[in-house]
Amino acid sequence: MALGAFPIVGTAVVATALAADLDMSLTLFGAGVALNTLFGGLFAPLSGRLADLYGGKWSCVFVLVSSGLGLMVVALGRSSFELILGLLISSYGQGACNPATNKLVAERAAPGSRGTMTGIKQSGVQLGILLGGFTLPALSIWVNWRFAIGLYAVMALLGAALAAAALPDSREELTKDSRVAGGTENSSLPRSVSLLALYALCMGCVVGGVGRYTVLFAENALDMSNVRAGLVAGLPGGLAIATRIIWARLAEHRIAPPKALAIQSFLTVLVMLMLLAAVGVGSWIMWPAAVLSALGLNAWNAVAMLSVIIGVPQNQSGRASGRVVMGFMAGLTMGGFLTGLVADVTGGYETAWASLLVLSILATLLALRSTNQQGLAPTV
Repeated sequence: MALGAFPIVGTAVVATALAADLDMSLTLFGAGVALNTLFGGLFAPLSGRLADLYGGKWSCVFVLVSSGLGLMVVALGRSSFELILGLLISSYGQGACNPATNKLVAERAAPGSRGTMTGIKQSGVQLGILLGGFTLPALSIWVNWRFAIGLYAVMALLGAALAAAALPDSREELTKDSRVAGGTENSSLPRSVSLLALYALCMGCVVGGVGRYTVLFAENALDMSNVRAGLVAGLPGGLAIATRIIWARLAEHRIAPPKALAIQSFLTVLVMLMLLAAVGVGSWIMWPAAVLSALGLNAWNAVAMLSVIIGVPQNQSGRASGRVVMGFMAGLTMGGFLTGLVADVTGGYETAWASLLVLSILATLLALRSTNQQGLAPTV
C-alpha cells in the first residue's frame, strides 16, 4: 500500500525542486498529480477483475511494477512530459493497490485476524507519507531529488521481484472456486457494494477538499502560522496509523461495518461543523477537529475495505474492491478541484465547507441504509 500510493506522495514532497529542475509551473505539476488520481480511479474496476482472475500475489506484483516503473520514469525524466508519463504509468498501481491487497487478505488471512491485517495494510499509505516526508528532503539535500525518487523506484521493483518469488500462487484455487461459484464475470455484486461505492464517493470528496485546503484555510482565514497549520493538517494522518487498525479490528469483532462507517461519517459531520465555526470561535477548534478527523475522515477507508473482504464472496472481492475504489478516487479528484473552485468564486471557505458537510450527512445516511443490506455484515 505504501509503495502503491508513493508516486504522488513522493513527487509532492519534492515538488519545488522537481518543478524548478524541469522548468514547469506548479499548476502543470498539479495537473499531473490529478491525472494520476483520475486514471487510478478508471483503472480500479479493471484491476479488481484482474485480482479475481490472477489472485492476490500477481495483483500485488502488478501494483509494485507499476509504481516502480512510474517512479523510475519520473527520476530519469528531463521534461514535464516525462513527469506526467511517469505519473500515468504509476496510476495503475494507485488504483489497484486496494483491490490487490484486499484480495491477498481475503485469500491468506484467517477469519478473526482480517480486521487487524486490513487496518495494518490501510495504514501503509500513512506510513508512506511519513517515510516520504522524513527521507526525501534529506536525500534531496545530500544527493538530489532524482536519486531520492529513484531509490524508492528500486525498492518497488525489488519488492515486486520478492513478492513474485516468495508469495504462494493462488490461481489454481481461484479457478476451482470460480467453477463452484459459477464464475465471476456475469455474477452480480451485492447491492451493498453499490451503496458502499456511493459512500466512498461522498467521503472521497470530503477527504479531497479538507485534505488539500486545511493548511490554506488555517493560514488565510485563521491567521495560523505555517508551522501550526502544517501540524494541524498532519496530525490526523499520523494518528490514523493507529486509528485505522483499531477501527478495522472493532468492525470485525465488535461493531458491524455499516454501523462503524456511519459513526465515522457522523464524526466527519462534526469536523465540518467545527470548520464552519472556526472563523467565529478561533483557531483553537482546529485541534479537536484534527483528532476527530483521525477517528473518522482519515480512518473510514480501513472499515470500507474490510467490508468488502468479509462481506463479499472471495471470488468477487476484487471486482467489489475496484468499484468502491473507483468511487473514492472519483470523489478525491472532484472534491479537491471543486473545493478550490468554490473558495475562489465565493472568496471564502464557508460555502465549500457547507457543501462537504452535506456530503458527510449523505454518507451517514448511506451507511445506515446499508445496515440492512446483505453482504456487509461480519462473517465471524
